[in-house]
Formats: sequence, structure tokens, C-alpha cells
Amino acid sequence: MSDWLLDLPKVELHCHLEGSMSSATVKALATAHGADWSEVWTGKIPDHFSFVDFPDFGRQYLFGLSLLKREGALVTAVDDLAAQLAEQNVRYVELTTTAYSHFLNGMPREQYRDELDEGRRRAAERGVEVSWVIDIPRDLEMPGEGVTVDYLESALTPNGLIGIGLGGYEVGFPAAPYADQFRRAKALGLHALPHAGETEGADSVRQAVVDLGAERVGHGVRVLEDHELTQRLVDTGIMCEVCPTSNLLLGVVDDIADHPLQRMIDAGLRVCVNTDDPGWFDTDLVTELSIASEELSVGRPQHLAMQRDATAACFAPADVRRRIVEELDVFERART
Repeated sequence: MSDWLLDLPKVELHCHLEGSMSSATVKALATAHGADWSEVWTGKIPDHFSFVDFPDFGRQYLFGLSLLKREGALVTAVDDLAAQLAEQNVRYVELTTTAYSHFLNGMPREQYRDELDEGRRRAAERGVEVSWVIDIPRDLEMPGEGVTVDYLESALTPNGLIGIGLGGYEVGFPAAPYADQFRRAKALGLHALPHAGETEGADSVRQAVVDLGAERVGHGVRVLEDHELTQRLVDTGIMCEVCPTSNLLLGVVDDIADHPLQRMIDAGLRVCVNTDDPGWFDTDLVTELSIASEELSVGRPQHLAMQRDATAACFAPADVRRRIVEELDVFERART
């Protein structure tokens, strides 16, 4: 199955650029720039990251993000991820990036735009098309600040920008207060792609859908706690971007065998499988798809159907979507 999954043409809709850095990359950048990691890790930077809970993950994540303010580091992060995606036959990716955190770290807006543009150009040379989702980190940027949406309304955004997201820790930071920011972003033609239903329950998903007008939901696994809301997502076709390893490592589920992916499929929800933060979680898309097969009873027909559905739910240019569908057609005829 792993060779079949490797060769399968794929798209990924839920991946954080800043979370794609591996331990090796974090070590190299920290060493090169003399960064002090003592408040995050005792002794050396670990070979494999581990987390007690979401806030613990956040502290480590923010340290890694601080390393990206060095000139050229953001380009390297995009290119390194694109190389991995190309090896795994990922044709298109919607990468979430947190502009607010970079600006907080002192990165000029022009540098942020230019490095994302250069990273995207290099990814295209590797055969990977990149679109950007710029998210509001709800546990850092309060609703009254408006830094992210002000930036989205500026002339300094990167090429390939397609959406606004809402990331960060859900507990204590509800989605509804960000409705005005999402309204402004949608007026620019951007798509609403917030996280919800990860570390908080079904009401978080409800706020994302009702108050923010979510067109897809990042994670969404806890929507099953509310049957009526689940049916609403089924009826409207709003897709949930599911990330199994992330949910396990951050304590959303206690055991991968208990992950609700298959129950979501059985309920009629549109779902796709993703990595979330592949560097920090020591995973990649083929690994996540393999987990879905080996632990969660997802078979080849479901994998093909999910890739077709993810392609339909993405916001790639029409010619890119058409090319991926054609590749999936050829793959299905040859390999099934």
C-alpha cells in the first residue's frame, strides 16, 4: 500500500509553512544564528520533538518561527518543504503562513512578501504549485488589533494568496469575535478557511461556519459531538481538513485507533487527510495516508475519492485542478 500511496497524485490543504521545519533545520538555523533555546529545551535541541499539550507545542513552535526572520530563511523553508512534497508526488499545496508572527519578530512586510514569492517560484520549478492562506493566530492577535487583515488589504501580499485562516489555541479564544476581519478579507475575494473543532468542541465549528462563513474547516474532528451541526456540514459540503498525527500528539485523541476519521466518512462528511505541521510532528503526507489505511480502515477507493474531493475543494487555478484530475484518471486506470 505504501508504494501505491507514494505514487498516488496528491494535494494537501492543511499544512503550516512555519510548522514544516524539521528538527535538523531548527538545529541548523539556531546554531548558525547563535539562538538561545534554553527556555524551550534543557540541553540540546531534541532529535525528535515531543509535546505535553498544545501550549507546550506552541512554545516550541514559536521558537522555530523566530529563526525564520533571518534573510533567506523563509525561502529555504518553502523550498525544503517543496522538495519533500515533490518526492511524494504532491502536485498542489495550500500553505498556511502566519504573517502576524513574522511582523512581531521584526520582519519587514516587503521581505515577507518577496521571500514567499521566491519560495513559491522555486516550488513551481520542482513541480509543486503553492497557494497561500494567511492566518490570524487567535491566541496572539486579539480581535481588536486587525494587523493581519490590514496587511491583506495592503499592496504587499504575496502572489498566490487565496485565503484567510484562523489558527492558534482555541481554548479561551473563540472564533466569533473575528467575524469583521473575515468579512473584510472576503470582500477582497479571499476564502474563509479557519481552524475549528480541534482543542474545542462542536461550538467552535459552529462559530467558524456561522460567524466566519467557513468554506472549509481546519481539523473539525469534534463536529461529531453535535449531530445537527454534523448534518449541516454534510448538507452544505463543507470539507474538514483532518490531521491524524497532529490530533494524537496534541492530545485531541488519546490513541490513533480512536481517531474519528472513519466515523466522519461514515457520517457523510467531506474529509481530506493532511500533515498540519510535518516537521514538528515528524511526519509527511504519505505517512498520514498510511495511518489512515493501517489504523483507520481507509481503502484505496476511499483514498482516490478523497484526493478527487480535495482537488474539487481546493482553490487552485482551473488548469491546475484539471491537470490533477487527469493524472488521477490515468493513475486509477493503471493502478486499480
